[in-house]
Amino acid sequence: MQLVKLKLRNIRTYRTAEIDFPSGLVLLSGDIGSGKSTILFAVEFALFGLLRGELSGNALLRNGSQEGSVELTFNVSKDTITISRTLKRTKNSVEQDAGYLIINEVKQAATATELKSKILELLGYPAELLTKSKNFVYRYTVYTPQEEMKRILQESKEDRIAILRKVFNIDKYERISQNASNYAKALRERKRAFDLVISDLEEKKKQHQEIMKEYQETQKQNTLIKPQLEQIQNKLKTTTEQVQTIELQQKETEKFTRTLHITKTQLQQKEQQHKQLTEDLLTITKQVSEAQQNLPNQLESSIIIKKKEELQQQIIEKEKQIRKTNTKLAELETLKKQSATLSQKITTLSNCPTCLQPVADDHKHSIINEEQQKIIAVEKGLQYNAQQMLQIEQLLTEHKTALQEVQTKEKEIAIANVKIKHAQQLQQRKTQIETQQTTTSHEINTAQETIQHLERQLKPIQEITAGYDLLRKEQQELQQQERSLSITYSNTLQKTQLIQQQIVKLEQEITKKENAKKTLQRTQHVHQWITDYFTPLMDIIEKHVMTTIHHEFNAVFQEWFSMLVEDVLSAKLNDTFTPTIQQNGYDLEVEHLSGGEKTACALAYRLALNKTINSLISGIQTKDLIVLDEPTDGFSSEQLDKMRDVLAQLPLNQIVVVSHEQKIESFADQIIRVHKVDGESKITS
Repeated sequence: MQLVKLKLRNIRTYRTAEIDFPSGLVLLSGDIGSGKSTILFAVEFALFGLLRGELSGNALLRNGSQEGSVELTFNVSKDTITISRTLKRTKNSVEQDAGYLIINEVKQAATATELKSKILELLGYPAELLTKSKNFVYRYTVYTPQEEMKRILQESKEDRIAILRKVFNIDKYERISQNASNYAKALRERKRAFDLVISDLEEKKKQHQEIMKEYQETQKQNTLIKPQLEQIQNKLKTTTEQVQTIELQQKETEKFTRTLHITKTQLQQKEQQHKQLTEDLLTITKQVSEAQQNLPNQLESSIIIKKKEELQQQIIEKEKQIRKTNTKLAELETLKKQSATLSQKITTLSNCPTCLQPVADDHKHSIINEEQQKIIAVEKGLQYNAQQMLQIEQLLTEHKTALQEVQTKEKEIAIANVKIKHAQQLQQRKTQIETQQTTTSHEINTAQETIQHLERQLKPIQEITAGYDLLRKEQQELQQQERSLSITYSNTLQKTQLIQQQIVKLEQEITKKENAKKTLQRTQHVHQWITDYFTPLMDIIEKHVMTTIHHEFNAVFQEWFSMLVEDVLSAKLNDTFTPTIQQNGYDLEVEHLSGGEKTACALAYRLALNKTINSLISGIQTKDLIVLDEPTDGFSSEQLDKMRDVLAQLPLNQIVVVSHEQKIESFADQIIRVHKVDGESKITS
């Protein structure tokens, strides 16, 4: 792998920046805090995205910016790859957004996770790193922050071994051993469960033998009872058929007997009815004869009705005349009162109410005389109308008296008409009785013939059913025998079925326990293989791998350390990969070294780790690249010269060194200068 170009937009102190990475030794130069480490973090972010606990979005996105992006172009083998990742600020955090990947000018959009998966594949890194928050292979082969390398030297030996296990991917042996231990524990629990299952296996086999004997005895009983039951059932079937035949004939007998009884009863009823009809006919004939005497004259009835209508009309007319005369009398009385009132007013009147002039006595007498004449004429009219009223009322009284007489005569005629209608009804009833009498006589003859016919049919049927009682008794005895044998056979059969169920259940349990016994044997074998062979083998493999790693790691570490530190000091790694420093035959702790010596030790450890990982893990595509972050902190001028020799011996196509040491610029192939102006980082070459 070789870096080609990096583009930044709103990443930490950078607004926009574009950096070209040539081959050879590239120096990122600048003051402390100018933005050199940001470039390395941006490269790591472009490759692997945000790393929980290691590389957060809040730490990368420029303050005050809502979004930012990193685009990295690099070469892997013969492929040119460009990857772009973006950041966006949300309400509570900064998150990754979708990006894209360009491989040999073919572009494809992808999510953050899809980009990381593809990069791991292109770089030859283990696929399981996709779900891990820290990429140990990249951090300890390509780019390790210097402080982190110093920290690994200062960790406890247990923590250091744990880190190296992850770096070299040999922590899987510990996981395998732990999983094997857990599996062995589960197998032990399974063994105990199977031991419990098969504990009563022999007892179940004994029960099975005893139940099989009982089953055979029950089968023998069934074999003996079944023929007897079938014989009884066949005989019962024949007898039942005979009984059913007779019962059908008995039903016919009952049917004929019931019909005969009904017919005789009907005959008695018809004879009684005929007798009663004869008596009723005599009575009704007498009544008809009496009713037909003294019937009214229909002509007289018509005259009475006509006269009644004439009188009613005359009464209506007289009543109208009376109302008219009363009205006339009331009008005359009103005129008389008006004239009398006017005469009285004129007598007392002095002035005219209209013109207010005095009224003369002559004029008064003239008006009074005129009114007196009107009163005399009205009184004559009253007298005449009163006489007319008396005459009309007298005639009205005569008409009403005559109407009452006519109405009395009409009632008598109505009573006579009722008698006529009654006589007609009696005649109709007589005719009905005569018809019923004729019908009843015919029905009596028919019933007598039916009775004779039924008595002839009933006689032979009664003779056939004479032996029914004996046959029915035999049937009941056979039914009792069949019921007794059926109960016995059913009980033995049910017992057989229950025993069969017990046998099946026992056989299933025995089969299950036999299978459990076989499984237990396999489980014991697997458990023994895991505990006695597999787990120890994992320990041996792990120790062998660790020994191989330690041997190569220690050799490379000693080589680099001897190149960086003066000859009076030598170093090696103990069994826990802890550097042990020797001076004049005495051991020194790393903490007792000077600052430059500590940095040299950390750098030697870093380079040795890089070479060992690249050597032991095949398929990694980042073997041609290394990034050294402030590798010369505290170095003397002589150590910087030795640093030149060390870098010259690294068989890498591209080395990126982050440092503010000016002396390194003398042996760098390309210098990328970083400086900060008004809080913003800038790039110059």
